[in-house]
Amino acid sequence: MLKQHSERLLDFICGQTSAIYREAQGCLRHPFLVPGGLFHDELWDWDSFWIVEGIAPLRDRLDHESRSNFLTHAMGSWINFFEHQTEDGALPIMMKASVGDFFASSSPGGTEKNQAKPVFAQFARGIARMAGDYRWMEPYYENLKRFHQRWRSKYGTPCGLLVWGSDAAIGVDNDPTTYGRPEFSSANLLLNCLFHQELGAMKEIATELGHEGDVNAWEREILLIENAVQSECWDEIDGFFYTVDVQCRDHRHEHFPNINRGMEMSWRTLPQKIKVFTGFLPLWCGIATERQARQLVERHLLNRDEFDSPHGMRSLSKQEKMYDPATDSANPSNWLGPVWVVANYMVYEGLRRYGYHEEASVLADKIITLLGGDLERDAVLHECYDPDTGKPNFNAGFLSWNVLAGAMIVQQAAEVPFRRDLQMAEGIA
Repeated sequence: MLKQHSERLLDFICGQTSAIYREAQGCLRHPFLVPGGLFHDELWDWDSFWIVEGIAPLRDRLDHESRSNFLTHAMGSWINFFEHQTEDGALPIMMKASVGDFFASSSPGGTEKNQAKPVFAQFARGIARMAGDYRWMEPYYENLKRFHQRWRSKYGTPCGLLVWGSDAAIGVDNDPTTYGRPEFSSANLLLNCLFHQELGAMKEIATELGHEGDVNAWEREILLIENAVQSECWDEIDGFFYTVDVQCRDHRHEHFPNINRGMEMSWRTLPQKIKVFTGFLPLWCGIATERQARQLVERHLLNRDEFDSPHGMRSLSKQEKMYDPATDSANPSNWLGPVWVVANYMVYEGLRRYGYHEEASVLADKIITLLGGDLERDAVLHECYDPDTGKPNFNAGFLSWNVLAGAMIVQQAAEVPFRRDLQMAEGIA
């Protein structure tokens, strides 16, 4: 049955790529990719990136014309964003033909505090690897640098971590460690692990394009964020990485200006001790140590009372009071327990990185079976699924990062080793 599901999924994914193509229209002057389903006319930041990550391993199943067509729409998506970049480096989160910055995230005085997620170097690298050519992005290299510099200047903190500006359009919409929290307070692990991977992609791009003078700078940035995640987010008692609140400030001088200050405040962050799947992402980007990886996997990931389920990894631990996997919701999308393919893929890659191949294989089999069963029942895929029943609970016709299941199938069949773009902590190779 698993083999049947795998073949059906691969055929479906390869056959559906054209369904998410859109030709240039309105302010989007280049062909682009859409997630599918309800989002049939929207160009999103990280959806586009993940589509490339999922389709690239399937390139041998596509004929020359199909590969060329996919690359045209992927590259066009990327360029559309940079044609709407502001002078200070900001990029929009989502675009439509009728509006170049739907969330006003990159506009001066915009209504939202966030900008596009830090995935555009990874996005460009994925296109370059698939095309076998990095030169197309040379005219945009300085634009990429400005985008990352804005992340540091606007969202950086003294502890070395980045924060979301608000809880709007952060991808994992109702993650309790950010959703409803004060603005510029949440040093979310998704954001910081994405940024860590961005830095690695920037290092590779700089090397490929001959910008050798920038390579050491990107290496220093990588080390800084690795140290920040380790020092601020790891909880030794729980054996888990937590998103932290950075708004820890000593206010005594405001309330008691003439009193001796005495003991200084020694902590810069406060852990948001809620077990979200993002706690496993230091595996995905290689920040965790071997000992930390073992605790994450054995104590939490394989724990049926927390993240393990018959149909994949839960997006929120079953023990959390916010756990609510059955609710359908578009705004915000529900990450309070449902199985999301993108979350499972990132953890699957993390397991492979640290040598947990059997556990990675089991997780991949669950996702392949889940999506294969969905196709068998409904002939489409959905955005997320109930972890206990496997029932789809939102957005029929969604493709987007579900294509990552195809990458899992190809990697499992070929036993493709994990590509270590960056050294893992403690010299793990």
